[in-house]
Amino acid sequence: MTQIPDTLLEWILAIAGGSTLIVFAVALQNFFVQPPRLTKPQRLFQDLSVVIGLVHGLGLLVLPSAGDNWAAIGIAMYALSLGLFLNAIEAARRTPMTRTFVYEPRCDRILSTGPYRVIRHPIYLSYSLAWFAAPVAVHSVVLLITALFMTTCYLLSAAEEERRLAAGPLAEDYKKRLAVTWRIIPFVY
Repeated sequence: MTQIPDTLLEWILAIAGGSTLIVFAVALQNFFVQPPRLTKPQRLFQDLSVVIGLVHGLGLLVLPSAGDNWAAIGIAMYALSLGLFLNAIEAARRTPMTRTFVYEPRCDRILSTGPYRVIRHPIYLSYSLAWFAAPVAVHSVVLLITALFMTTCYLLSAAEEERRLAAGPLAEDYKKRLAVTWRIIPFVY
């Protein structure tokens, strides 16, 4: 049975999720470099991301939370995601960053401040936390599948970005970063 949020915690969850998705969307338009032309797979991924974002937002509005504790965990995941994302954006504000699966123009420096001191892809981690917040909070299999799909895409894109950096003009500096940072999840991966 579908419903709109009926508790304060469910409303906070919906607002936290919606706000996080809006911040991501605004940043995509204003912070990340958009190439003059997207390939068909790049366009497909971006369009699919928008659809999945709408599904998540709608899910937060019409699916009841799995309980107050789960809603609180989802809210915390959104807050952590947003904090990490904004910190990563601030650390990279003078560096042209590309969107997922977009590799040109190349990054012209190795980032090592803010969350980049510990992980090489904090933005992908923040996105993944946000995608997983909804299925954690509402226990939806559909939202879980979309979160797994999006996270897999980020892992694939991160691997390709790292392959390109390791083969590019910043290869020596990047090799040093590999030795002192984690790819996405500190102490795990």
